[in-house]
Amino acid sequence: MKLQVHALTALALLFAAVLLLPDKTSAQQFDFGKIDKFESLGTGTLHVGSPAKVIIDDGELHVVVLTIWDADAETKVYWKSPDGNELRTTVIPARGVQTFQTAGELRLEAVGEPNHSVEYGYVLLGIRK
Repeated sequence: MKLQVHALTALALLFAAVLLLPDKTSAQQFDFGKIDKFESLGTGTLHVGSPAKVIIDDGELHVVVLTIWDADAETKVYWKSPDGNELRTTVIPARGVQTFQTAGELRLEAVGEPNHSVEYGYVLLGIRK
């Protein structure tokens, strides 16, 4: 029952984000049938000049649904490809929703003018190997 509540919460957040943030939505292709657990959800604020915020650093496979609610800076997302061989960087220039399938590493950083920031939320899901 607890997993169902978490899954419904995650889907409700994703649905609301897509409706409220039509600026940019992007996703990697992956099999939703491989998702085996809800892990966490969270929100935060990134400030330009601050160290990158670590969301994942465990070496496991994950899907992350990242929502940028408000931004006057770019968001750099550093993540590891699902095969674990390649570090990648994605730049999100404004508000939007983007999903990542990652091999246990994902960090966020705000880039831009001093005193600017990015407000974000995320849903973290585990993937079966």
